[in-house]
Amino acid sequence: MKLAVIIPGDYGEELCEQRKVYYNNFASPGTEISVVTTGGTDSLRSTIDYALVLPGAVKQSVAAEKEGFDGIIVQGM
Repeated sequence: MKLAVIIPGDYGEELCEQRKVYYNNFASPGTEISVVTTGGTDSLRSTIDYALVLPGAVKQSVAAEKEGFDGIIVQGM
């Protein structure tokens, strides 16, 4: 099984790697986890911040489907 974890916001590779390790702690053996960000902003404090990250979340979701992922997890939304 392949799962894509989408982190809303503009974060670096270090956070993506930390999240990958975190989610792998809960994944069944053989589950492949990929972590990506959406860009837009570095925090979600207001409605405007959500508006900035939602297009990227949709784009990453569509890309995950095209790449053959079985499911997505949108962290924190």
